[in-house]
Amino acid sequence: MSARTRERPTDSQAIYKVVIEIPGGGKKMSFVPAKHLQKLEAFLKKYGESESVLWEELAKDRIAKHKKAGLALRGARYREGFSQKELAKRTGISQENISKMENGLRPIGEKVAKKLAKALRIDFELLVNAA
Repeated sequence: MSARTRERPTDSQAIYKVVIEIPGGGKKMSFVPAKHLQKLEAFLKKYGESESVLWEELAKDRIAKHKKAGLALRGARYREGFSQKELAKRTGISQENISKMENGLRPIGEKVAKKLAKALRIDFELLVNAA
């Protein structure tokens, strides 16, 4: 969505501006399409009153399915904008094995974690020590 569209949305593109206050005094502005407003309101109703919520609490269903190391790997890969195929090329680890690690079907050893961490610019211990 272009900056101009954000400033002047049409009725069919109704969006809501959301300002998120970050601990430490920062703020982040985001835009939520009207079709997702009910989901946002339900989320805020559930978590809006508490001081803070650990990410593990929000992701407990996914952690149970994919394991914490797999989620860390997927999140770091997403942050860098890499597909599994691109990460495979950069690390020499097969795309199939990257998929298995992300889905909790294959453990991540220290040697592999160091290769992945270097490509993803993260600490390898996030991938090894995560339960």
